[in-house]
Amino acid sequence: MSLDALARCCPTWAEFRSVHAREAEIDVVAVRSSKAFTRVFQLRAVSLGDEIIVSERSVGGTLPACCPERHINPGGSFCIGLRAGEGITTETAPAWWTKLHAFALWQETAEETGFWPSEAQLSHGEAGEMELAAENAADQLGLRDAYREAVAFDTGVIAIGVRRINAKTDMLRNGRSACICGRTDRRGRTLLRRDCHGKELGCPVVFEHRRRAMVDNFWRTLRGRVACCGTMRECPLRTGDVTTEVGRTLQAADTHETAIRR
Repeated sequence: MSLDALARCCPTWAEFRSVHAREAEIDVVAVRSSKAFTRVFQLRAVSLGDEIIVSERSVGGTLPACCPERHINPGGSFCIGLRAGEGITTETAPAWWTKLHAFALWQETAEETGFWPSEAQLSHGEAGEMELAAENAADQLGLRDAYREAVAFDTGVIAIGVRRINAKTDMLRNGRSACICGRTDRRGRTLLRRDCHGKELGCPVVFEHRRRAMVDNFWRTLRGRVACCGTMRECPLRTGDVTTEVGRTLQAADTHETAIRR
């Protein structure tokens, strides 16, 4: 079972106690790069089907009961990585522990600075899958940095391209023009905008447009159902806060740089 796989490779910074076949208690004290320790996180891991769900044993005790910006879902379960808890085996269990350790460190950064670390950013919900697809498409074109710039700051060639999307068709305007991303066919000819998005790897500009729409929908479904916990300096759930996930502020980046030096 997945919990057995986790128990067999439990690291020294955690204590794993089996409650029964499908539940375990985990105490975590992560180690920062400065060798300082984090707080003690008292966690509960439950095996549901083929997935491990992890949360605080007392939801809301040390961490917010729910905070999408801190990757804590409604109900208190943690999102420690995309599909991180699915199908854990002896081979993949060490990676789960690595993600849990990073999650604990990121929670400390969020607590101290009010911002989620930039290197740990991934869009919420289905938008996370779209972000990875867009990044892969951009990487194939040598545009990975440009794509990360579009996600983080809403600037650069891909961000400019997104603003040229037709809201009615969700495709780039002027379909007979060369695509902004520069993808070419097998003969080296630049693909037209109307054709690029249909190719195997897709167009990072169109993917980014879709990601942003998914992000907006994610927050719309939460507003009115989930209250802002007040621990983050920017939150789309806060009343009157117009912040969205499109473009982190320079202030957030500067604050994070200060935090990681500790």
